[in-house]
Amino acid sequence: MPLPHPPSYRPRRQRRVDRRRIGASALLACLGSAVLLALLRHAAAAPGQPLPRLHPLAAALLVLAAGGAAAYGETMRQLALVRLGDDPDGPRGLG
Repeated sequence: MPLPHPPSYRPRRQRRVDRRRIGASALLACLGSAVLLALLRHAAAAPGQPLPRLHPLAAALLVLAAGGAAAYGETMRQLALVRLGDDPDGPRGLG
């Protein structure tokens, strides 16, 4: 468990959107959804039956939709942090 910050600590204000975090968020969501999709296919298989076929386009759309949603959410978070950084008397963070 991390120690609390000292009373005089003031976090740095974010001035720009961090595109690396947006890309990392999208990549992690794509990887996570691909892994979950593979696991769900194996879990759906009945014993003695072959795995059901999944159209590659449907799988790609699912993975890309998850990545796009993650990128959108992280972009909104980054924009909110930049907006909070513009106000010197505003709150110190999102949480």
